[in-house]
Amino acid sequence: INGHALMNLATLVIAATATVAPLQVVLDEQRTGQDIAGISAVVVSRGETLFLGASGVSDLDTGEEMTPDTRLYIGSVSKVLTATLTLQLVESGLLDLDESVSAIDHEVRIPVTVRHLLSHSSGLAREGDFGYWFDADFPTKRELVDYLSKAELGFTPGSDTRYSNIGYATLGYVISQTVSQPFSETLRDRLLEPLGMASSGIAPPVKAMANGYTPPGRTLPNDERPFAGVGARVGDRHVRMYHDAAAMAPAFGVYSTARDMGRLAAFLVSGESGDILSTSMRSLMRERHSGNRGFGLTLANLDGRPVARHDGWFAAHRAYLLLDDRADIAVAVLANGDNASPRRIAESLLRTARSLLEERPDET
Repeated sequence: INGHALMNLATLVIAATATVAPLQVVLDEQRTGQDIAGISAVVVSRGETLFLGASGVSDLDTGEEMTPDTRLYIGSVSKVLTATLTLQLVESGLLDLDESVSAIDHEVRIPVTVRHLLSHSSGLAREGDFGYWFDADFPTKRELVDYLSKAELGFTPGSDTRYSNIGYATLGYVISQTVSQPFSETLRDRLLEPLGMASSGIAPPVKAMANGYTPPGRTLPNDERPFAGVGARVGDRHVRMYHDAAAMAPAFGVYSTARDMGRLAAFLVSGESGDILSTSMRSLMRERHSGNRGFGLTLANLDGRPVARHDGWFAAHRAYLLLDDRADIAVAVLANGDNASPRRIAESLLRTARSLLEERPDET
């Protein structure tokens, strides 16, 4: 390597170190400030990983460190994957946005379309008649269909919005019926594997899954306020036990890692991987409907700039996906505590990344 090349390489190393260190500081400070067991996070820019890191532990008993490859549930960020998969089937001609669900399956007697489900404008209830947050009894596919065969809508589809886990579970059912394959396998074959998200998926429990924890100092179980999945006490917290979300998995039951979420984030903002979903279809995800809903994304403003985002919670795991298309930066945060605010962490990482990139030396 000649002297000029060595100087360029040194500049790149210095630039990378100057970028990573401040972002790791943000992660460490947010973890200790929020008193969370562990956090992992990724920041991508222009399709490349700018930062991939972790802080704290995945298991308070053993002290096992949290890493970017530790699996955590992403909760309702699962809806981003379900929406992407749905649009992939639309783009391939297997589904139509304005196709009635009842036309796909005559047992589902509700006058809602794929578009209504994607934009939370179906009129379906948030959780239906199911009490899974309290008894951990998540509906099977059969039980979901039985519910949908008699469900009453809260408003005329398309006239309003109401966030609905049942709606996205229904999308998962529509997908499985359309391709004659379980949703978990379709998600793996059509989206996770093509994106290189090899450590992501749906139940059963897998190796290297982080424990989830209740907030410190909260005494559980509480007879006055029972909650599903409360396990052994660890110090001043309780472990939240594993749940299989069953038919609700398309709404909130996917697990992933920070590294894998970086691949999803880069895909959503970079314009690459058009063979999985075209740029125009990804833009459709950001088309604004009432309630600031896109397809699988919530549209908002941060520091006067438009962003797309989604948060998630499941079994004491919390997640946040934040997309800044204008800056071509995306952030994903995963945490294993009920008391975590991954949104605050993601926004801090995004602001820091913007500032660092503005100050970055010319790498050419």
